Amino acid sequence: HAKLIVESEVTTAMLDSEAFSIPVNRLIDLWVARYGNKWIDIAELENDEFFIAAFKRLKQLGEVEIHYLTDRARYVCRMPK
Repeated sequence: HAKLIVESEVTTAMLDSEAFSIPVNRLIDLWVARYGNKWIDIAELENDEFFIAAFKRLKQLGEVEIHYLTDRARYVCRMPK
């Protein structure tokens, strides 16, 4: 599922999410309040529609770093410092 989150396009449902309507600075603040600058497994987002949409928006804006861990076959992301 994490691969789908990383590679899938933004959907109309996501555009309707509050994550796409609030100011970017506020979205970044919410992300940092929840996850800080630590690396998180994208699988952690799977059950949270708001943060999936937030990830998509921040990814579009280049505000999150994403890496694929070949030793664990997982995607991780974080806010750049």
